[in-house]
Amino acid sequence: MTTRTWRRRLASEHGSVAISGLLLAVVLAMLIGVVVDLGQAFLARRELASIADDAALAGSQDIDIPALHEGRLELNAAQARTDALHTIGDYPKTKGEVTTTNDRVNVTITRRVQTILLGLVGLRTFTISAHASAAPRAP
Repeated sequence: MTTRTWRRRLASEHGSVAISGLLLAVVLAMLIGVVVDLGQAFLARRELASIADDAALAGSQDIDIPALHEGRLELNAAQARTDALHTIGDYPKTKGEVTTTNDRVNVTITRRVQTILLGLVGLRTFTISAHASAAPRAP
């Protein structure tokens, strides 16, 4: 082949539409992967928020009865922590931390979520967390 033939082939636009279409398909596939996995993360976050709320409310119901008879509304902190952790334990693959004081239960929940399509580009899991807090109210 001569130099002139090579120049003609390189200047030709044959196949450029196929390459553009292929690049567009790759970009669209990655975009769909991001949307699907972000949707999954959003649903997991909503579920974790619900679990954290349940655990905090379960713990906030453990009122210290002797303190209530003395006119103070306080939590039985140890029992509140136990009940909140028991509520979290009902959900598999969910880890939680519970802190309690005499007037509040704080719950933080975390879970590792597997990606569906982003695993193709190396992102196999990510961590989602949620927080809830509850306090006892006078009856």
